[in-house]
Amino acid sequence: MSGNQFRFSAGGAESSPTVTASGEIDLANVDQFAAVLSQAAEAHEVITVDLTAVTYCDSAALRELFSAAANAKLELVVPARGSITTLLRISGLDKVASVRVVD
Repeated sequence: MSGNQFRFSAGGAESSPTVTASGEIDLANVDQFAAVLSQAAEAHEVITVDLTAVTYCDSAALRELFSAAANAKLELVVPARGSITTLLRISGLDKVASVRVVD
């Protein structure tokens, strides 16, 4: 696993802080994902989570995203095609977070 799999970058005057994830998010690394989400939520009311480079996420990852959406306004950036976009719709996460689809 790469040390850069989950990154947090502080937002600027015009943008919210962003958590960028890549690769797989599953039970093996969900604690690291949760820690980065928590770091972003500590001082910010709005969090952007860029999932465009995520290839797989399981229910543990979804649970952390739902938890983040309960504590902050969550904007998810997802690819136009792929399993992540479908998973968000099926799970209902798109009802509690705003979803921006990119090509």
